[in-house]
Amino acid sequence: MLAPECGETLAAFREKRDGWVKFLPELELARKNTGLSDTYVRTYEDELRIYGCLMRWAFPENTAEAVKELDAELCQASSDTKLEFINEASGDLSEGLDTLFNRSDEEREELCQKFEALSEQEKIAEIHKAQNLLAFIYAYFYNTLSLMVHGQKLTTLVPLALQGDQEAFCKAIQIDRNILTGHPYFRDTYARLQSGEDKDFLDSILYRISNPHTRGRIRFPALYMVFATLDSFNWLDDFTASEILDICDEAKLDRFQNRIEDENYLIKRRIEYRQFQKLSK
Repeated sequence: MLAPECGETLAAFREKRDGWVKFLPELELARKNTGLSDTYVRTYEDELRIYGCLMRWAFPENTAEAVKELDAELCQASSDTKLEFINEASGDLSEGLDTLFNRSDEEREELCQKFEALSEQEKIAEIHKAQNLLAFIYAYFYNTLSLMVHGQKLTTLVPLALQGDQEAFCKAIQIDRNILTGHPYFRDTYARLQSGEDKDFLDSILYRISNPHTRGRIRFPALYMVFATLDSFNWLDDFTASEILDICDEAKLDRFQNRIEDENYLIKRRIEYRQFQKLSK
């Protein structure tokens, strides 16, 4: 799983960048070159859209049928099978990230030559795959970051904002500023407010924009990443403490650093995670 890397990244954002999130230049360049821009923010309207991006990357052909089949299998699967699925999916995602970024100049040149040798239709298909992978990376990261900072995911905050919840609007844009330019409702609302329609609302937006992304109550970012991943499949309460510890060990989380030395500690951390979500809503 990517929990250790995400946890270390979030900790670094807080300690070395005063809470501001900045993605790797290679990632931003890839987003720009594939034409994804900020349109991925529309996935926050429904969490299934985020995972839909991942499924379209993994199963570019017959996505709908593949998703239905996988969903049916996982509903009936044992805990061991679910664990195996998580590990395999994480491995595939890591491999996809490696393909995007961890290449030598020679390997990049070879990939470019292979891409140029493709037909126009094949090039379009490869670009769409890359767009879906990048959309998932950005949306999943910010969605989880929002959970750790606000106790609510962007897939909760954005729908609330669309219903007129101003606080949800402000919390959402603190986490991902691209929402202000990539989502029509947020973009139009922000433009309208600058005409002086609601000064208090505009002031709240400007305050959130100037507030660091991770200025919140993140305590165990890597562990919460694991919890959020399981929770996204509605599995967090299905797995035993022992099984979750196995996942954490597989993800190479430091038990002492995350205060999960044994099953009792893991149960306490899970309770805290749930309480944090309730208090933040």
